[in-house]
Amino acid sequence: MQIFSILIVIAVALPLILLPEEGKGFIDSLFKSMTHTFDFAFLSLPLAAMGFLIYLACTRYGDIKLSADQAAPAEFSRSSWIMMVFLAGIATGLMLWAGTEWAYHYAWTPFGIEPKTTEMYVVGQAYGLFHWGPSAWAIYCVPAIAMSYIYYVRKKHIYNLSESCRGALGGLVDGPVGTFINYMFLFGILGAAATSLGLGTPMIGMAVASVLGIEPSLTMDISIILACTAVFTISSGLGLAKGIKRLSIFSTVVTVAIVLYILMVGPSKFIIGLGFDSVGYAVENFIKMSTWTDSVGQSGFPQAWTVFYWAWWIAYAPFMGMFVTRISQGRTIREVILGMLVFGTAGTAMFYIVVGGYGIDLQMTETLAVSEIVNSKGGAAAIVEIFKTLPGATLLLIALAVSGIVLLATTFDSAAYVLACATSSELGEGQEPEKANRLFWCFVITILPLALLFVGGLKSMQTASVIVALPLLLILFCMMITTMRYMMEDRAAEATRIGRSH
Repeated sequence: MQIFSILIVIAVALPLILLPEEGKGFIDSLFKSMTHTFDFAFLSLPLAAMGFLIYLACTRYGDIKLSADQAAPAEFSRSSWIMMVFLAGIATGLMLWAGTEWAYHYAWTPFGIEPKTTEMYVVGQAYGLFHWGPSAWAIYCVPAIAMSYIYYVRKKHIYNLSESCRGALGGLVDGPVGTFINYMFLFGILGAAATSLGLGTPMIGMAVASVLGIEPSLTMDISIILACTAVFTISSGLGLAKGIKRLSIFSTVVTVAIVLYILMVGPSKFIIGLGFDSVGYAVENFIKMSTWTDSVGQSGFPQAWTVFYWAWWIAYAPFMGMFVTRISQGRTIREVILGMLVFGTAGTAMFYIVVGGYGIDLQMTETLAVSEIVNSKGGAAAIVEIFKTLPGATLLLIALAVSGIVLLATTFDSAAYVLACATSSELGEGQEPEKANRLFWCFVITILPLALLFVGGLKSMQTASVIVALPLLLILFCMMITTMRYMMEDRAAEATRIGRSH
């Protein structure tokens, strides 16, 4: 599967490298057509996912323990598990978007609100909280539950995306349909790596360039990628407990320390007050924001933002599902659902409220024209300028660069580990894929984005990866159907067994 996987990836990436302009134009038009034609389908999935997950968590299905040995303790502590789940899901994008997303919305507004008004500080912040909130984590959680149930409860010890659709598609998963589903997973995970790279590298590069007093360059970007590669290759070689777990803990400590520092030295009362206002707006307008297509106004806002975000999360979802499955041995279904939806949402909200709130204060007090920088130079440049206004800016920018490198490494490490699991013929509970397999995927997952970076095709690869979200959208619905069918079958079989025993 490894060689065939690489050949397919090369077949997709080669046109982007040889004909970057034509490839970019085709992919962009295809993506725009997809988001405008199927916007209702993308908006429906998170709502269906949350309903499905809340039902499971509130019924006896939530008590099901994800382990062959129902008396065995969880493989990882709750804190370690939460950190690994959270950091695998957010990568470097969170710090970037937390500080700048409001500034995009400030200039391009939803619901016909007048641009660049004080109202948009709250609305812009609320939209960021919404895009990274429970809807995103519900999309991640659906494949996590589906795969975990099949792996631990049904004891089908294969990390296979198509297997989690068998209950809905039947024997079709054993043929070309199943093969197609499994390769959608491959594109999704490589696209996730390319997207993380595309978001994280410019921010890290600008932070390093600012500290050294030089201009960002391609050489610097390559050096950053190689540094990330060294970190996650070592981590992957060490395995899950010694590698990814320790890397996740370190990432958490550094990033949370940055956020707490901003809260302490910044306008704390304003940041917290704005946070309350934004959370209130997001909660009050959650259904409106979740279902708005702007079919009358035709502004394109929900398609460019909400639908894009949901497609992005869907592209990530199978990777997250497989990774969470691997680290969730011994947890109940309810713990996994509440852990992802509650702790995942709370973690992203903390970043948005603090970093975004500080940026808004700079804009309001005319200390820094954040919105203008974001919309003219991009989010990465704006984040660096925001950090330069803080006391101890040099040390903070170094911390930002280190945090970015480690977060990128954590995501790449998790992705390589999951690909190694997916290409292993069978893995028992708690069993690691072979080290050679893990290191092989470390190599592949670095080379493709690096090659695309040289020819400027990284953006096209990101967009191409999101296009796979359309078939993955259907796959996630199949996963929900399969999970419910299997759970009902197993519950009926258990009731019959108990009845016979009496």
